[in-house]
Parts: sequence; C-alpha cells; structure tokens
Amino acid sequence: MTSADPFAAQRALVTEAGGWFADRPYHALSWLPGRGERLVVTFDNLSALREKTHRIPWGQGFLAAQGWDVLGVMTKRNDWYRDPPLWAALEGLRDDGFFARFPAVSMYGASMGAYAAITFAGLAPGCTVMAFAPQSTLNDALAPFESRYRYARKITDWTGPYADAVQGAGAAARIYLGFDPLVAPDAAHAARLAGANTVLLRMPLLGHKLPPALLKMGLLKSLSVAALSGTLTEAEFYRLYRARRASPLWQADLIARARTQGHDRLARRVAEKLMAEAPNWRVRHQLEAMG
Repeated sequence: MTSADPFAAQRALVTEAGGWFADRPYHALSWLPGRGERLVVTFDNLSALREKTHRIPWGQGFLAAQGWDVLGVMTKRNDWYRDPPLWAALEGLRDDGFFARFPAVSMYGASMGAYAAITFAGLAPGCTVMAFAPQSTLNDALAPFESRYRYARKITDWTGPYADAVQGAGAAARIYLGFDPLVAPDAAHAARLAGANTVLLRMPLLGHKLPPALLKMGLLKSLSVAALSGTLTEAEFYRLYRARRASPLWQADLIARARTQGHDRLARRVAEKLMAEAPNWRVRHQLEAMG
C-alpha cells in the first residue's frame, strides 16, 4: 500500500527523532538530528522527482550513520531551487542561528543539487562542499556552453539572487568539485567554479551521473565522508580512485561508457590492455562486441 504523501515517512522519522519537517508548495525542508557535531545540508537532484512513494533527502542514510545532523532540502518540481520562498526559508534559518549552532557545516549535492550546494554556501560561511558534476548557472550569458536543461531555463528566472554558483563559491572554506573532464559542459562549469578554495577531482569516462558510477565501484561513501569532513586530499582521492581498476565490473562499465561517448579507439585500447593484464569475461564480451 502506498501513501498519497511521499514525505509521510520522512516527516514521521524526523519528528520522532526530535527534529522538524517544513512543507512548502514547491520544496520541503527536513532536519534529522545527529550528535550536533556537523550539519550536512543535502540537496536533491532531478532523479528524486521520479520517486513518487517514499521521499528522503539525498544521501540521508549514510550521512546519519556518521552521527551527523542532516538538513534535507527536497524539491517537488524541476525548478533548480530558483524559488524566493525557499530562499526566505533558508535565510530565516541562517538569521535564527540554525547553521551557526553547529561546529561544522557541509553542503552536499550532485548536478542540480551540486549547483545548490555551492550557491547556498554563503548561508554558512566557512562550510565544506562536496559537489558532483555541478552546473554553475543556467544563465545563457554566463554559461553559453550549456545547452542542456531547457525546461529549467524556460520555467525559471536566471537573474537576481542565487543565480550564479560562482557568487556563493567564495564563501566556502573548501569545495571538492568532482567532474568528468570529457563531458565538455561539466568541464566548462568546473573551470568557472575553480578557485583557491577548490579541489578538483577529475573522473574521466564516468559521465555526468557520477554518484551512481562511484556507488557501483564502492567509492561513493568513502569519498563523500572524507570530502564532507574536509580531510580528503587530491593524493588520497587518486589513491582511492585507482583501486577501482581491480573491479571487473568497473572495467567493463568503463569500456561501455567510452563507447557510448564515442571514444571507440580508446575503448578498444583499454579492453586489449586489460585482457593482457587480467583477463575476465566481462571485458572479453566488450571486446568481442567491438568486432
């Protein structure tokens, strides 16, 4: 039996834990208390809109398992958080001292959620941000290279407050910016966002949807926890990232992604190298499919 309210279980969970749930026309805010040592503000991405029966903040499960407080900002429409009433609600939390009560604050998101995580960093100056494949803005004048997300550009105003994540980026103590440099628009957004406080985590051939790919490799949790804690270094990232190479599942997925993105010659070279070093049936099937 499904609930008519997809937020019902989340509302009950936070209420029982001593937190709160604020429902608004186009968004919902949910605070799940932890130990009070770090607040993670997590923003939905577009995939959340496909969940019709049981909505929870993005990443809440493993974030809460760290003992962290979780403020989930959940969207009900494809508006990229371009909603003045939402801004007023978040600014109200800032003005009431909600963010300041925590010794540490982190922002977390992917794609649309990553845009928000950086954009709203100014609500908690000195915060740490983990942003996977963020867009800096959908303002055509500022990002003429961005041709995706036509619906969001159509229904939302990309001028005024919070329209450009570059403006919020400077407020963060550190931004971990994960992106695939072979996805041209993502690389261009990363270049706009890069600054002295930015750690660039390049993940070639993983495409735009980085979290599912990292989850498949078993790396999403470890990378996210280290980044949100502010302890991840580039050296540690690449050490963890190299470990993926031992996974036959990842190897086959890498080749498939390369082929999908039109890198056929690269896909063949990788497949042949892997078969020479450590043959497995998944890579063999990919090589055979290339003829």
